[in-house]
Amino acid sequence: MVSPLIHGIALGFGTALMIGPVFFTLLKNSMQGRKLYGILTALGIITSDIIVVIICLLLSQEFLIYYVNQLGFQLFGIAILIFIGISFIIKPIELPTQNSKLPSKQSLKTFIQGFSINFINPAVFLIWIGFIAIGNQKFTEKFDVYTFIIGILFGIFSTDILKVFAAVSISKYLKSNKLVVFSKILGLVLITIALFILAKVILSF
Repeated sequence: MVSPLIHGIALGFGTALMIGPVFFTLLKNSMQGRKLYGILTALGIITSDIIVVIICLLLSQEFLIYYVNQLGFQLFGIAILIFIGISFIIKPIELPTQNSKLPSKQSLKTFIQGFSINFINPAVFLIWIGFIAIGNQKFTEKFDVYTFIIGILFGIFSTDILKVFAAVSISKYLKSNKLVVFSKILGLVLITIALFILAKVILSF
């Protein structure tokens, strides 16, 4: 029998195939500031995941599903997506020089971006509700369920760090003007995703 930890890690690795707002934010920030910005973004993402897990464990699934489907919560998430997408367009990727220092304010900003774009996404809550339900179905002991969840978190963070290193490696072979275009494309993708979610919200009411 596969241990809860290994099972969780494998499931966490599987999330690498999910491509959404978090993925594009991680990609852009990794290219922007060498590895540091990407790692800080990944730390913001995993921090928000941990908080979401705690919330999902403490509150009932019915209440959470009701909450994340509220119009105000969804509109707030859409606004954040549009704001970050516009910032990608207005402030495209700029490769740092070899000796340039990375400003501390920007470092904090990348952490907040990773945290907020993950936390305000209703789908993240629904995904974690699903993961916890899988854990409760597969394992009878609470300790095993928690170990399973820790494995998922580890798998997610590991794949995010791998994405950071991959993005930084790719950026070394791209010229600055191409990175500017790439950044603007990412911004447009985020805005498009936000508008698509908005259309779904409008049609559901």
